[in-house]
Amino acid sequence: MSTETGILTGILNEQDYYRIVYGGWLGKNIGGTLGAPVEGRKELLQLDFYPELPDGPLENDDLDLQLVWLHALEQYGPGITARQLAREWVDHIFFPFDEYGYALTNMRRGLMPPLAGSFNNPFNNCMGSPIRSEIWAMVAPGMPEVAARYAYEDAITDHAGGEGVYGEMFFAALESAVFFEKDRDALIAIGMKFIPADCRTALAVTDLLRWHREGRDWLTARELILLHHGHPNFTDAPQNIAFTLLGWLYGEDFEDAILKAVNCGYDTDCTAATLASILGMIIGPEGLPAKWVDPVGNRVVVSPPINGFPHPATLDELTRRTIAVGKQVLAHAGSRISVLPEAATRLIPEEEVGDSFKELWRRDPNVDIRLLPEGSQKHALLQLEIRYEDNDPSIGAGCRKELEFTITNRTDVSLNFRLALQLPQEWQGPDGETITLAAGETHIWEAAVTASSGLKESAYPLQLQLTRLHNHVEWAVFHTSFTLVRGQGWRVSGPGSSESQPLWNSGNRLLLDEAIASESEGWYLGRTILRNPLDRKVCLAVAAPGAVRLKLDGKTILDSPGAEDWLPSYHRGAEGQRIELLLTAGDHQLEVEALRGEQPLELYVLLVAPTETEEPGFCYNLNDLLLDLPAGE
Repeated sequence: MSTETGILTGILNEQDYYRIVYGGWLGKNIGGTLGAPVEGRKELLQLDFYPELPDGPLENDDLDLQLVWLHALEQYGPGITARQLAREWVDHIFFPFDEYGYALTNMRRGLMPPLAGSFNNPFNNCMGSPIRSEIWAMVAPGMPEVAARYAYEDAITDHAGGEGVYGEMFFAALESAVFFEKDRDALIAIGMKFIPADCRTALAVTDLLRWHREGRDWLTARELILLHHGHPNFTDAPQNIAFTLLGWLYGEDFEDAILKAVNCGYDTDCTAATLASILGMIIGPEGLPAKWVDPVGNRVVVSPPINGFPHPATLDELTRRTIAVGKQVLAHAGSRISVLPEAATRLIPEEEVGDSFKELWRRDPNVDIRLLPEGSQKHALLQLEIRYEDNDPSIGAGCRKELEFTITNRTDVSLNFRLALQLPQEWQGPDGETITLAAGETHIWEAAVTASSGLKESAYPLQLQLTRLHNHVEWAVFHTSFTLVRGQGWRVSGPGSSESQPLWNSGNRLLLDEAIASESEGWYLGRTILRNPLDRKVCLAVAAPGAVRLKLDGKTILDSPGAEDWLPSYHRGAEGQRIELLLTAGDHQLEVEALRGEQPLELYVLLVAPTETEEPGFCYNLNDLLLDLPAGE
């Protein structure tokens, strides 16, 4: 293969391809079923086998999401992008969990990756993407760089700018290399080539490898991981990736390895499932102990919130469909790997890995990069980058937002365009301008828009119109849409003050002290008008480490002294920081009070669906609940 593409030369025997993929999916089922019942427990565990399994494997998002990605590959083909994966999220994934919930909220409002994964997302360092690496490795057998690039497109949908991206790239490259390499240390080294050496994930793995070489026992290594790389959120990626590898380094066999990983605690379904999948790929299904295989069998169980597409019913079907897509990917990537039914597997890796993939590390997670015309994959006419003022794609009523469009001519001829913005009704924006771009030239158009004084929707689509001019007349018109989301209107005041300041807040994180540039200790107040379009049951939540109160129409509905285990999750939170109630249609007064000590305030306000809904899809963000600026004093 060329070192620029990461593609290997050789033969992949079709039966070998099947057994490696099947072994990986079988391992995923085994590990996920083992770890799911104890997910989130942070103490040292003592599991030695599955829970009782009357109906086979347990449902698990580690596998669920990869079934969606298989469908996406079948639907869109091997040139799939993060934008198409975002479409799959909205159509088929109804999970509210942490980064999933925040990213899905963004996608439903029209924000596309990477902004969908970076904007207003406190969970982009978590495990939601590292756990879905296998599909990319399996469809890119023996092509670690190709697998890592797919993993990047996947991970930025809900983890852009965070460790979740590096975790998925690491595992995808490592697992792709299993097709030509079986040595544990060599595989880990390959995975490490595809993530920055100074990212938290790489630092945790590097320390673990050193502690293992120094002869520390596995229990000591676990404590050192928590001491140096631990995080109070049990889903944080670096500690869990280290626990996954701990099981591999210290395990004497398959069973011992997955038990050591799962007994480290924390995100147990993820650590056990990923390690069992890697080992299943290495040793194949015939090498997995019947003790662990027989209880889960060949079934694929799918969580109810994953729906709307023909998912595989068995691991055999999943394997065959994965391989069918893999053959398409090999052709699309220009691979010189041939999948043959009779010839023996012979994959020869290049001695060096190219550096072209490293540009992925340098991409700004707050910049929307597109190729035009829309749908282009290679040799596009134009590249467009959209930047938002303060890296914030939100806007308040009557507020102004600076936008920057960077347009690059990717052809070898000169191009002429007239640029214009198409805006929502009653918005104001710039006049258009005409540009000439020489071959390879870049032009930056700075444009400011002002929203109307009455924003009644949660998001507003805008369009950049590029009219190509040829011989001084209109030749063709390109439209590309992007979104500005509605901010949240608050009035904020500090300790002992009767005067408040208006604030259009960009997301759920409400920094009351920062909003008025105060460091005074005491109670801070935020007031807003909650506009609800229909009678329904809702969940109102605050998430904060310190004392916080929430009032609805003058009545205190939450009064929390604070909590060490606070998390701004849609579906979970500390005791006393969330409540479900019937909210009538109309306008309501919502107030939040937070006590500031020596440290700055940390506070989130969440408005989500209840835990029980008519259809699968619970605790999702209620995008049609609007927070409006109250009248001033």
